[in-house]
Amino acid sequence: MHLRLVSLLFISVLAGCAKSVYTDYDQQYPYSDIQSFNIVAHPSSVPISLDDSRIKRAVEEELRLLGLTEADNAPSVNIRYFIESKTESVAYGPSFRFGYGFNRIGIGYETPVRVEERDYGQLVVEMVDPITNQVIWRAISNRKLTDNMTPSSKNVFIQEQVKEMFKQFPPDKSS
Repeated sequence: MHLRLVSLLFISVLAGCAKSVYTDYDQQYPYSDIQSFNIVAHPSSVPISLDDSRIKRAVEEELRLLGLTEADNAPSVNIRYFIESKTESVAYGPSFRFGYGFNRIGIGYETPVRVEERDYGQLVVEMVDPITNQVIWRAISNRKLTDNMTPSSKNVFIQEQVKEMFKQFPPDKSS
């Protein structure tokens, strides 16, 4: 019993240490020069979803907390965000195996495992240099945004992930 509790505690600590956001950046870029931003508009043919609006509000809020101002003309950086569609295969159902063998002859049985495809979204936010059009900073959420989340849980999820994305901004060039 004691060993199970220690194992459960150890697994919980490891799960808590897992990063929920991955960030990559150009180590040579002068991030201290960034004073303003512009969120790049979506193409007019694509409808703006409720999640897009949630993400835009969360990104604007975090950038303002960093001291950046929104500028339509000549911004220091352009901000793009999107939800990348992903699919995962999930196996479920019982799986039993048994067999009997004697002298290289045997009988076996296995129940089929059911596999279900599940779609989810992965939140991505990028900073793009407006002159070179190169991505200079990119953050990707490792958590899953799903359609079965309630509107309030989606809102909390997006705010938490965007806050985590900008937690270490500007990046430390020594790492």
